[in-house]
Amino acid sequence: MKSMTFAVHNENGLDARLAGELVKECIACEGKVTVRKGVKTGNGKTIFNVMSLRVRKGDMIEIILDGGAEEEDSQRLTEFAQLNL
Repeated sequence: MKSMTFAVHNENGLDARLAGELVKECIACEGKVTVRKGVKTGNGKTIFNVMSLRVRKGDMIEIILDGGAEEEDSQRLTEFAQLNL
């Protein structure tokens, strides 16, 4: 299991467009991907779960990888987060 934490700097937070892009990146990951904001968690591979977290600018999210190629998936999601969140 590997965990990464990111601050959301996007003015619109994790809106539908950005959430969709995040989900595409998560779908490309081999293992299970969980996105957490506070006590709420959601499956990173489904847009409804990600959108239900209601991530706003300034929020911290945690992405948890479990199984598969965790190192490669971690790099992929870290690059995405640094460029887009």
